[in-house]
Formats: sequence, structure tokens, C-alpha cells
Amino acid sequence: MFATSGDILNMSLAIGFIVLVIFVSLLCFYGILILRDVSKVVDDVEEVTHKVKTTIVEPLRAVDFLVEKAKPYIEMVLEKRTKAKKTSKK
Repeated sequence: MFATSGDILNMSLAIGFIVLVIFVSLLCFYGILILRDVSKVVDDVEEVTHKVKTTIVEPLRAVDFLVEKAKPYIEMVLEKRTKAKKTSKK
């Protein structure tokens, strides 16, 4: 089967190449599994951030909008009260 040392070298190179291909295939397989899991985690995080946005951020924006619209009226009422206090002290 092995007549010369060149035959042994070629056989060991072939076996080494086969082992290398198997390890690279396993590496690709596990890399794909990891990327699939990362994709699932990213989808879950995206869902959570969407829920946070709809339940916290948007109502806060609505409250901020209402406060901005009501601010001039509140300031006007406060000014009237301070004027009323000043006139009642005199």
C-alpha cells in the first residue's frame, strides 16, 4: 500500500485535509446556530423596546404636549393670584 515515504506524506496530507474540512464544517454549523440565537434575541429586544415606547414614551409625550398647551393659562392664573395678594396686602 505504501511503497515510498511520499505515499505516506500524501496520505497524511489527505487525512489532515479531511479533518480540517470536518472542523471547518462544524465551525460553520455552530456559527449558524449562534447567529440564529442572536437573531432571536434581537427580535425579543426589538419587541421589548417597542412595548416600552408605546407604554412609556408616547404617553409622556402626550403629557408634555398638554403641559406646554396649559402652561400659558397656568401662568396667567398665577399672575392674577399674585396681583390679588398684592392688592389685598395694601
